[in-house]
Amino acid sequence: HVDSDSMSLVRIVVALQTLKMHSFYLPGVAPRTFRYADRVELKVNKLTSIHTQIPYEYYSLKFCHPRGAIKQATENLGEFLSGDRIQNSPYELFMEQDQFCNILCQVQLKSTDVDNLKAVIKQGYHQNWIIDNLPAASIFDSDQYIITAYAGGFPVGYQDRKSIYLFNHVNIIVEYHPLDEGSRVVGFYVEPFSVQHRFAGDAVWEGGKWPQLETCDKTGPMVYDSIITKQEVTVG
Repeated sequence: HVDSDSMSLVRIVVALQTLKMHSFYLPGVAPRTFRYADRVELKVNKLTSIHTQIPYEYYSLKFCHPRGAIKQATENLGEFLSGDRIQNSPYELFMEQDQFCNILCQVQLKSTDVDNLKAVIKQGYHQNWIIDNLPAASIFDSDQYIITAYAGGFPVGYQDRKSIYLFNHVNIIVEYHPLDEGSRVVGFYVEPFSVQHRFAGDAVWEGGKWPQLETCDKTGPMVYDSIITKQEVTVG
């Protein structure tokens, strides 16, 4: 989806599932109790890589911005002292409410944006998301296997031979423990995908209501086998 020979369009899409779980809580951590349909805030931390000691500000890349302003949202004193840069995000999640195939934003990538994305993907940078003090675990799908990683966040994208792809679609899974007065978050997973999304009938978004996507399903989460074309990071 190209606007000109110097820009490409990337659509960011998200699905949310909430799952009832039974678990325990760590001493010294005060989880929040959520009532049905309460906003569950997803926060973002700096981008990190095991291949370099230099972190990147999350919004230094062309990611979707929250409505209004980007705000610092440090969770606790330990995170402040460790130099974490926790900020708000545009993701709108609500307790016990499933959402599928929701469009977060559509961004135009200039050549400098593409260069920046390619650089951090080649260096193995990961996104680090947080819900209620819990860092996101990650679920990775491929043609051969599905694995779950419980540390280190999830990558911005990946390189396959000479091509570089962006993870622009995520399934967000929030596990919760029900209580008499509400529910508490006990697990948080992100399952990233690279999908070249298309609007049905080759529609063009001109602001306002989003056209229907033909590349994902409003009735359920994205599955790897349904992806026809992946979102390559490229100009033009």
